[in-house]
Amino acid sequence: MKSGRVAALVILLLTGGSATASDTDEPFGRSTVAAAPGPLRDAWAQIEDKIRGERELIGRCRGAPASCPSPAAGQFNAIVREGTGDDDRTRIGRLNRAVNLAIKPMRTGAGPTEWASPLETLTVGAGDCKQYAVVKYAALLEAGFAVDRVRLVIVRIKPKPPTFPAADHAVTAVRVQLRWLILDNRSLTASESTGLLNDMDPLFTLDNRGVRQFVPAGATAIPASPCGDKQP
Repeated sequence: MKSGRVAALVILLLTGGSATASDTDEPFGRSTVAAAPGPLRDAWAQIEDKIRGERELIGRCRGAPASCPSPAAGQFNAIVREGTGDDDRTRIGRLNRAVNLAIKPMRTGAGPTEWASPLETLTVGAGDCKQYAVVKYAALLEAGFAVDRVRLVIVRIKPKPPTFPAADHAVTAVRVQLRWLILDNRSLTASESTGLLNDMDPLFTLDNRGVRQFVPAGATAIPASPCGDKQP
């Protein structure tokens, strides 16, 4: 089968049978197509609804912090302030650090967690990779980064035998000029996405367009469970 027909077949499989135009302006320098319906799409739609629903309270607390009824909203606004002013890379670095320090990592072996909104996570004060990534995603948007510059990305960490098996993981990506920076709860430093391809394979992007799946050469549709959790 010729390469063009192979690529078309891959796209049809990943989109549930309907071909769509690929978007090559994505983290890791790889194309994406709309993902087929499934639990991940449902979970992300719920999180987007929650993020929109929390904006009113966040805005009220930003305008009148002394009368803010939600400590989590006040904390979220403090994180957003770390992402304002100065140049983009400095803003992003400060915001990444603020979120990483605001959330305690879940205890190893504590079991799977559900997806949570930013204020739900900050109220609890703990989470796994999904919670860190969602808070960063929402905070970057609230700090003024355009919606087409921000992604939540699910990746698969490559195995390092014999000690570390492959594991799914969630990070946040933000574009600065022509480069995508990856914000990871495991690091206080933002790294360029293409420099991480030796360590991780991108699986899905989640953003205002919904869920899209990366299409590397020879890709097949595979489920993802970030942080080793069950399907949401």
